[in-house]
Amino acid sequence: MRLLILALLFVSPLCFSKTVVVIQSYHAEYKWDGDYIVAIQSVLGEKHNITFLELDTKRLTPSQWPQQVASIQKSVAEIQPDVAILGDDNAFSLMAQHLVDQNIPVVFFGVNGTPVQHPALDHPLVTGILERPFFEQSIRHLRKVLDKKERFLILMDDSITMRNAVNDYFGDARKAELYGSRLDILLTNDKDAWLSAVDSAHLQYDAVIVGTHHTVRDSEDNYVPPNELINQAYYSSQIPIFSFWDISIGREQGVGGFTVSAYQEGLTGARLASLILNGIAPDRVPQIKSLSGHYVYSKSGMEHWNINLSPLIASQSNFVD
Repeated sequence: MRLLILALLFVSPLCFSKTVVVIQSYHAEYKWDGDYIVAIQSVLGEKHNITFLELDTKRLTPSQWPQQVASIQKSVAEIQPDVAILGDDNAFSLMAQHLVDQNIPVVFFGVNGTPVQHPALDHPLVTGILERPFFEQSIRHLRKVLDKKERFLILMDDSITMRNAVNDYFGDARKAELYGSRLDILLTNDKDAWLSAVDSAHLQYDAVIVGTHHTVRDSEDNYVPPNELINQAYYSSQIPIFSFWDISIGREQGVGGFTVSAYQEGLTGARLASLILNGIAPDRVPQIKSLSGHYVYSKSGMEHWNINLSPLIASQSNFVD
Protein backbone atom coordinates (compact mmCIF):
# COMPACT_ATOMS: atom_id res chain seq x y z
CA MET A 1 0.00 0.00 0.00
CA ARG A 2 2.81 2.43 0.88
CA LEU A 3 4.44 1.97 -2.53
CA LEU A 4 1.08 2.37 -4.24
CA ILE A 5 0.35 5.62 -2.44
CA LEU A 6 3.82 7.01 -3.17
CA ALA A 7 3.36 6.14 -6.84
CA LEU A 8 0.03 7.96 -6.85
CA LEU A 9 1.80 11.13 -5.69
CA PHE A 10 3.03 11.57 -9.22
CA VAL A 11 -0.40 11.09 -10.76
CA SER A 12 -2.90 13.93 -10.94
CA PRO A 13 -6.13 12.39 -9.62
CA LEU A 14 -9.41 13.28 -11.31
CA CYS A 15 -12.12 14.44 -8.93
CA PHE A 16 -14.92 16.98 -8.77
CA SER A 17 -14.17 20.50 -7.57
CA LYS A 18 -13.86 20.72 -3.82
CA THR A 19 -12.82 23.27 -1.22
CA VAL A 20 -9.30 23.52 0.20
CA VAL A 21 -8.01 25.81 2.91
CA VAL A 22 -4.28 26.42 3.27
CA ILE A 23 -3.21 27.76 6.65
CA GLN A 24 0.19 29.41 6.56
CA SER A 25 2.33 29.75 9.66
CA TYR A 26 3.77 32.93 8.19
CA HIS A 27 2.79 35.33 5.39
CA ALA A 28 2.70 35.34 1.60
CA GLU A 29 5.51 37.89 1.23
CA TYR A 30 7.89 35.51 3.03
CA LYS A 31 9.69 33.61 0.26
CA TRP A 32 9.16 30.17 1.81
CA ASP A 33 5.39 30.70 1.82
CA GLY A 34 5.43 32.31 -1.61
CA ASP A 35 7.25 29.33 -3.15
CA TYR A 36 4.94 26.68 -1.72
CA ILE A 37 1.83 28.72 -2.60
CA VAL A 38 2.90 28.58 -6.26
CA ALA A 39 3.40 24.81 -5.97
CA ILE A 40 0.01 24.20 -4.36
CA GLN A 41 -1.74 26.34 -6.96
CA SER A 42 -0.02 24.39 -9.75
CA VAL A 43 -1.47 21.09 -8.48
CA LEU A 44 -4.86 22.08 -7.09
CA GLY A 45 -5.66 25.54 -8.45
CA GLU A 46 -7.41 24.58 -11.68
CA LYS A 47 -9.74 21.97 -10.15
CA HIS A 48 -10.49 23.19 -6.64
CA ASN A 49 -11.38 26.30 -4.70
CA ILE A 50 -8.42 27.29 -2.52
CA THR A 51 -8.37 29.84 0.28
CA PHE A 52 -5.07 30.90 1.88
CA LEU A 53 -5.10 32.08 5.50
CA GLU A 54 -2.09 33.60 7.26
CA LEU A 55 -1.24 33.09 10.93
CA ASP A 56 1.62 35.57 10.43
CA THR A 57 3.56 34.21 13.42
CA LYS A 58 6.92 35.58 12.35
CA ARG A 59 5.79 39.20 12.41
CA LEU A 60 3.21 38.96 15.20
CA THR A 61 4.38 38.49 18.78
CA PRO A 62 3.22 35.32 20.59
CA SER A 63 0.80 37.39 22.68
CA GLN A 64 -1.01 38.30 19.44
CA TRP A 65 -1.33 34.72 18.18
CA PRO A 66 -4.55 33.75 20.02
CA GLN A 67 -6.50 36.54 18.35
CA GLN A 68 -5.15 35.51 14.94
CA VAL A 69 -6.01 31.86 15.63
CA ALA A 70 -9.57 32.79 16.60
CA SER A 71 -9.96 34.75 13.36
CA ILE A 72 -8.77 31.81 11.27
CA GLN A 73 -10.98 29.36 13.15
CA LYS A 74 -13.93 31.58 12.29
CA SER A 75 -12.91 31.66 8.62
CA VAL A 76 -12.56 27.88 8.52
CA ALA A 77 -16.05 27.46 10.01
CA GLU A 78 -17.43 29.66 7.24
CA ILE A 79 -15.48 27.93 4.45
CA GLN A 80 -16.11 24.35 5.64
CA PRO A 81 -13.19 22.89 3.65
CA ASP A 82 -12.94 19.32 2.42
CA VAL A 83 -9.28 19.29 3.43
CA ALA A 84 -6.91 21.67 5.24
CA ILE A 85 -3.24 22.01 4.31
CA LEU A 86 -1.01 23.29 7.13
CA GLY A 87 2.35 24.85 6.38
CA ASP A 88 5.04 24.51 9.09
CA ASP A 89 5.13 23.86 12.83
CA ASN A 90 3.21 26.88 14.08
CA ALA A 91 0.20 26.25 11.88
CA PHE A 92 0.19 22.63 12.97
CA SER A 93 0.55 23.32 16.69
CA LEU A 94 -2.06 26.09 16.65
CA MET A 95 -4.65 24.60 14.27
CA ALA A 96 -4.35 20.83 13.74
CA GLN A 97 -6.27 19.63 16.80
CA HIS A 98 -9.05 22.14 16.21
CA LEU A 99 -9.42 20.97 12.61
CA VAL A 100 -9.58 17.26 13.36
CA ASP A 101 -12.06 18.01 16.17
CA GLN A 102 -14.24 19.43 13.37
CA ASN A 103 -13.66 16.22 11.36
CA ILE A 104 -11.60 18.08 8.73
CA PRO A 105 -8.75 16.01 7.18
CA VAL A 106 -5.32 17.62 7.58
CA VAL A 107 -2.27 17.49 5.31
CA PHE A 108 0.87 19.11 6.69
CA PHE A 109 4.34 19.94 5.46
CA GLY A 110 7.28 21.86 6.90
CA VAL A 111 6.71 20.27 10.33
CA ASN A 112 9.90 19.48 12.22
CA GLY A 113 8.30 18.30 15.44
CA THR A 114 7.40 14.80 16.59
CA PRO A 115 4.26 13.43 18.32
CA VAL A 116 5.83 14.54 21.61
CA GLN A 117 5.46 18.18 20.55
CA HIS A 118 2.52 17.59 18.22
CA PRO A 119 0.20 14.80 19.50
CA ALA A 120 -2.16 15.39 16.59
CA LEU A 121 0.45 13.83 14.27
CA ASP A 122 -0.92 10.46 15.41
CA HIS A 123 -4.55 11.31 14.59
CA PRO A 124 -6.10 9.16 11.79
CA LEU A 125 -7.25 12.30 9.94
CA VAL A 126 -3.68 13.60 9.67
CA THR A 127 -0.96 12.90 7.12
CA GLY A 128 1.84 14.86 5.49
CA ILE A 129 5.56 15.49 5.11
CA LEU A 130 7.91 15.67 8.08
CA GLU A 131 10.52 18.26 7.22
CA ARG A 132 14.09 17.50 8.25
CA PRO A 133 17.13 19.62 7.37
CA PHE A 134 19.67 17.53 5.52
CA PHE A 135 22.35 17.74 8.22
CA GLU A 136 24.40 14.72 7.17
CA GLN A 137 24.09 15.29 3.44
CA SER A 138 24.97 18.98 3.82
CA ILE A 139 28.15 18.36 5.79
CA ARG A 140 29.21 15.57 3.45
CA HIS A 141 28.61 17.92 0.52
CA LEU A 142 30.55 20.82 2.04
CA ARG A 143 33.51 18.56 2.73
CA LYS A 144 33.67 18.01 -1.04
CA VAL A 145 33.34 21.71 -1.84
CA LEU A 146 35.68 23.34 0.68
CA ASP A 147 39.43 23.04 1.15
CA LYS A 148 39.12 24.08 4.81
CA LYS A 149 36.38 21.97 6.38
CA GLU A 150 37.30 21.16 9.96
CA ARG A 151 34.81 23.31 11.88
CA PHE A 152 31.39 24.70 11.00
CA LEU A 153 29.02 27.04 12.83
CA ILE A 154 25.36 26.10 12.43
CA LEU A 155 23.42 29.31 13.10
CA MET A 156 19.63 29.38 13.43
CA ASP A 157 16.85 31.33 15.01
CA ASP A 158 15.46 29.98 18.27
CA SER A 159 12.07 29.14 16.79
CA ILE A 160 9.92 26.11 17.49
CA THR A 161 10.79 24.83 14.01
CA MET A 162 14.55 25.02 14.50
CA ARG A 163 14.49 23.68 18.06
CA ASN A 164 12.51 20.69 16.86
CA ALA A 165 14.82 20.10 13.89
CA VAL A 166 17.99 20.25 15.98
CA ASN A 167 16.60 18.22 18.88
CA ASP A 168 15.29 15.54 16.55
CA TYR A 169 18.76 14.93 15.11
CA PHE A 170 21.23 16.04 17.79
CA GLY A 171 19.16 15.70 20.95
CA ASP A 172 20.26 18.19 23.60
CA ALA A 173 23.81 18.42 22.19
CA ARG A 174 24.94 21.72 20.76
CA LYS A 175 28.35 20.38 19.76
CA ALA A 176 28.72 17.44 17.41
CA GLU A 177 30.92 15.82 14.80
CA LEU A 178 29.88 14.63 11.35
CA TYR A 179 32.22 13.09 8.77
CA GLY A 180 35.22 14.42 10.68
CA SER A 181 33.97 18.02 10.86
CA ARG A 182 33.23 19.58 14.24
CA LEU A 183 29.96 21.46 14.57
CA ASP A 184 28.84 24.15 16.99
CA ILE A 185 25.10 24.89 16.97
CA LEU A 186 23.76 28.29 18.03
CA LEU A 187 20.05 29.11 18.19
CA THR A 188 19.16 32.71 18.99
CA ASN A 189 16.36 35.20 18.34
CA ASP A 190 18.58 38.16 19.26
CA LYS A 191 19.71 40.19 16.25
CA ASP A 192 22.91 41.43 17.88
CA ALA A 193 23.90 37.93 19.02
CA TRP A 194 23.13 36.47 15.59
CA LEU A 195 25.19 39.06 13.72
CA SER A 196 28.00 38.96 16.29
CA ALA A 197 28.30 35.22 15.76
CA VAL A 198 28.70 35.82 12.02
CA ASP A 199 31.18 38.67 12.49
CA SER A 200 33.53 36.59 14.62
CA ALA A 201 32.98 33.22 12.98
CA HIS A 202 36.26 33.34 11.02
CA LEU A 203 38.20 33.15 14.28
CA GLN A 204 36.98 29.60 14.94
CA TYR A 205 35.23 28.20 11.87
CA ASP A 206 35.72 27.45 8.19
CA ALA A 207 32.12 28.23 7.20
CA VAL A 208 28.72 29.20 8.58
CA ILE A 209 25.60 27.20 7.73
CA VAL A 210 22.35 29.01 8.42
CA GLY A 211 18.97 27.53 9.18
CA THR A 212 15.91 29.74 9.29
CA HIS A 213 16.48 33.21 10.77
CA HIS A 214 12.96 34.54 10.71
CA THR A 215 11.99 34.96 14.34
CA VAL A 216 14.94 37.27 15.05
CA ARG A 217 14.17 40.59 16.76
CA ASP A 218 16.22 43.64 17.58
CA SER A 219 16.89 45.19 20.99
CA GLU A 220 13.55 47.03 20.85
CA ASP A 221 11.65 43.80 20.03
CA ASN A 222 11.07 44.80 16.40
CA TYR A 223 10.81 42.03 13.81
CA VAL A 224 13.95 41.82 11.64
CA PRO A 225 13.18 40.89 8.01
CA PRO A 226 15.23 37.79 7.15
CA ASN A 227 16.55 39.24 3.90
CA GLU A 228 17.89 42.24 5.79
CA LEU A 229 19.63 39.97 8.30
CA ILE A 230 21.27 37.66 5.77
CA ASN A 231 22.30 40.68 3.70
CA GLN A 232 24.16 42.17 6.67
CA ALA A 233 25.77 38.80 7.31
CA TYR A 234 26.87 38.54 3.67
CA TYR A 235 28.87 41.75 3.92
CA SER A 236 30.30 41.19 7.39
CA SER A 237 31.32 37.54 7.19
CA GLN A 238 34.91 36.71 6.29
CA ILE A 239 34.02 33.07 5.61
CA PRO A 240 31.34 31.64 3.30
CA ILE A 241 27.75 31.35 4.44
CA PHE A 242 25.88 28.23 3.29
CA SER A 243 22.24 27.33 3.96
CA PHE A 244 20.03 24.33 4.70
CA TRP A 245 17.12 26.08 2.90
CA ASP A 246 17.10 27.37 -0.66
CA ILE A 247 15.18 30.51 0.33
CA SER A 248 18.35 31.92 1.94
CA ILE A 249 20.51 31.56 -1.16
CA GLY A 250 20.93 34.30 -3.73
CA ARG A 251 22.56 37.61 -4.52
CA GLU A 252 23.97 39.14 -1.32
CA GLN A 253 22.70 36.17 0.70
CA GLY A 254 24.00 32.64 1.26
CA VAL A 255 26.28 31.09 -1.34
CA GLY A 256 24.61 27.69 -1.64
CA GLY A 257 24.28 24.21 -0.24
CA PHE A 258 22.27 20.99 -0.26
CA THR A 259 18.87 22.34 0.58
CA VAL A 260 15.23 21.78 1.43
CA SER A 261 12.91 23.29 -1.19
CA ALA A 262 9.67 25.06 -0.25
CA TYR A 263 8.34 24.45 -3.75
CA GLN A 264 8.97 20.69 -3.49
CA GLU A 265 7.38 20.52 -0.04
CA GLY A 266 4.30 22.35 -1.31
CA LEU A 267 4.13 20.16 -4.42
CA THR A 268 4.22 16.94 -2.40
CA GLY A 269 1.73 18.28 0.15
CA ALA A 270 -0.72 19.24 -2.61
CA ARG A 271 -0.42 15.79 -4.15
CA LEU A 272 -1.19 14.19 -0.80
CA ALA A 273 -4.22 16.46 -0.50
CA SER A 274 -5.30 15.34 -3.99
CA LEU A 275 -5.36 11.75 -2.81
CA ILE A 276 -7.64 12.67 0.09
CA LEU A 277 -9.89 14.75 -2.16
CA ASN A 278 -10.12 11.70 -4.40
CA GLY A 279 -11.51 9.60 -1.56
CA ILE A 280 -8.46 7.98 0.05
CA ALA A 281 -8.63 8.11 3.86
CA PRO A 282 -5.79 10.06 5.47
CA ASP A 283 -4.74 7.10 7.61
CA ARG A 284 -4.14 5.16 4.37
CA VAL A 285 -1.70 7.83 3.17
CA PRO A 286 1.66 7.29 4.92
CA GLN A 287 3.45 10.21 6.51
CA ILE A 288 6.80 10.70 4.79
CA LYS A 289 9.96 12.74 5.26
CA SER A 290 11.14 15.41 2.83
CA LEU A 291 11.61 13.46 -0.37
CA SER A 292 14.85 14.96 -1.62
CA GLY A 293 17.19 17.90 -1.32
CA HIS A 294 18.84 19.74 -4.16
CA TYR A 295 22.03 21.65 -4.78
CA VAL A 296 21.44 25.39 -5.13
CA TYR A 297 24.17 27.97 -5.66
CA SER A 298 24.49 31.70 -6.21
CA LYS A 299 27.04 32.54 -8.90
CA SER A 300 27.66 35.97 -7.40
CA GLY A 301 28.14 34.40 -3.96
CA MET A 302 30.60 31.88 -5.37
CA GLU A 303 32.63 34.76 -6.80
CA HIS A 304 32.35 36.74 -3.56
CA TRP A 305 33.73 33.88 -1.45
CA ASN A 306 35.89 32.24 -4.11
CA ILE A 307 33.93 28.97 -4.14
CA ASN A 308 34.55 26.54 -6.99
CA LEU A 309 32.39 23.50 -7.70
CA SER A 310 33.56 20.33 -9.36
CA PRO A 311 32.11 19.70 -12.83
CA LEU A 312 29.94 16.91 -11.38
CA ILE A 313 28.43 19.03 -8.59
CA ALA A 314 27.98 21.99 -10.95
CA SER A 315 26.07 19.78 -13.40
CA GLN A 316 23.69 18.77 -10.58
CA SER A 317 23.16 22.29 -9.21
CA ASN A 318 20.53 24.95 -9.79
CA PHE A 319 21.99 28.45 -10.05
CA VAL A 320 19.83 31.32 -8.85
CA ASP A 321 21.72 34.31 -10.28
